[in-house]
Amino acid sequence: MEERIIGTLQGVKDKNYEIHDSYSLPDLTTMMLQRIGSTDPELRNGLIHNIFTTFIERKYYNHEQMRNILKSILNKNYLFYRIHFSSQEEDAVFKRSYSMLLLPPIMEQHKLEPFLTTKEIHQIWSDLKRYLQQERDHRGYIPGKGWAHAIAHAADAVAAVVDCEEITVTEVKDMLPVIREQFLIDSPYLHDEEERMVTAIMKMFEKIEENEKVEWLETLLHKRESWDDPKEDIIINNCKHLLRSMYFRSLYGDHRQLTLVLERLLRTLRKEEAY
Repeated sequence: MEERIIGTLQGVKDKNYEIHDSYSLPDLTTMMLQRIGSTDPELRNGLIHNIFTTFIERKYYNHEQMRNILKSILNKNYLFYRIHFSSQEEDAVFKRSYSMLLLPPIMEQHKLEPFLTTKEIHQIWSDLKRYLQQERDHRGYIPGKGWAHAIAHAADAVAAVVDCEEITVTEVKDMLPVIREQFLIDSPYLHDEEERMVTAIMKMFEKIEENEKVEWLETLLHKRESWDDPKEDIIINNCKHLLRSMYFRSLYGDHRQLTLVLERLLRTLRKEEAY
């Protein structure tokens, strides 16, 4: 069964993403949604994600079809699939993560030719926030199964949605503490998750005041409770990487005040390092 599906989708890719005469767009879409969380990295990423992205960019889907895809992926069977029950080592993360990864190309089409209502955009943001509050699988690359990268994909989605003018200052300020909680954890980020999240943070910063940025950044200064617990070092390291990535990003553009604040925070955090 899986080999037949791979063969079908590989044929689509080989023919410059043209749809076979024997398959309709709805049939292919259903087929790909049903296997969006496959543990086969070539099927999941090389075929399904690439085909979905290309179809969306080429406008194969009309607005109603894209809205229906959104409705499919933003529910308990996709974006929230087993999120309350899944252990950190469970394959359910792939379904959640690759559902999330469809949001950026869809939102890009919305920006080019708006088709989502204000209510729908606010709901997408709310779903993103709820997802980040609940996701506990922080693995990046998994040998034999490829990229899970749930937090990196969520960062890409946040960056895509916050560009919408409908996203308010209040919504941004409500999301920032959730991001903080995802980074001050005792599980190390190893695959540039902080870089992807900084892209989202810098876009969110465009919507809030300087003092509000500083107030949130100061919450990232983790105060260690023990000098003997290695988990404390991991938390501090995650925090340092996030602040450091933001510092170097602030060097581009008119962010001098932000750069100075980040320098101060990194110097302060240095006091909490064990070496």
